[in-house]
Amino acid sequence: MKHKLVWVFIALLLSVSSSANAKDGVRKLFNINTVNDELNPIIPGQLYFKFWHGEEISVGVFRMVRNEQGHFPGKVNRHGEEVALLTEGRIEMSIEGKTYTFGKDEILIIPPFMPHTGVCLTDVCTLLSWFTPDRESEWGAENNDKPELSFIKQDSAE
Repeated sequence: MKHKLVWVFIALLLSVSSSANAKDGVRKLFNINTVNDELNPIIPGQLYFKFWHGEEISVGVFRMVRNEQGHFPGKVNRHGEEVALLTEGRIEMSIEGKTYTFGKDEILIIPPFMPHTGVCLTDVCTLLSWFTPDRESEWGAENNDKPELSFIKQDSAE
């Protein structure tokens, strides 16, 4: 039952973000089972990402991979509201001083502009997140393969 609710929630959110009024019209964004093959390396061997923008929402898929140096170092992030679904792995989020741990198929809502950081507890974590307002001013156009990600420490990205 829990698994079915997750997919109903995903379908609802995708239908809202790709409504007929969306900037680029109705479109199929990705298949959750194959999206990892479409992600762009942001920090080769450690962080992969791809994103899409609607009229008032952005969708991002983040894949974090542990290598011989561990996971990439992150920093505190603040942005509009985020709904995050972990599709692979286990992650620990520190949100305004409280710690939350969640795993595959669990969904977390982060209120707007609440400071937060995340640490992947497994070798690989894949996170599918919806953001409002859209993040186009930070990430750029959808074809931008080098988006600025505010949670990456400047010295860790190449």
